[in-house]
Amino acid sequence: MQNNQPTQLKSVAEGIEPLTNIVAQYTVELDERQQQLRDDLAYFDSKLKDLEQLDPHDFSGLTEIYRKHASHIRGLLVKLESND
Repeated sequence: MQNNQPTQLKSVAEGIEPLTNIVAQYTVELDERQQQLRDDLAYFDSKLKDLEQLDPHDFSGLTEIYRKHASHIRGLLVKLESND
């Protein structure tokens, strides 16, 4: 029996290259999403600071909504950052 190792290695390498490209694309996508979450969190934190002065008793209900959004975003960022 002949050893087909070079042929096998070539086919494995050809199979890995597309997967490597896909992983690279998803890495870029995840980095972009993570940055968008940071931007969103900064937006909600800014709005919460504004609401402390404009609506300190939260008559509008926006403070509660923004706090929930900010908390959810923080949780997502913790999960994303723990996978880095």
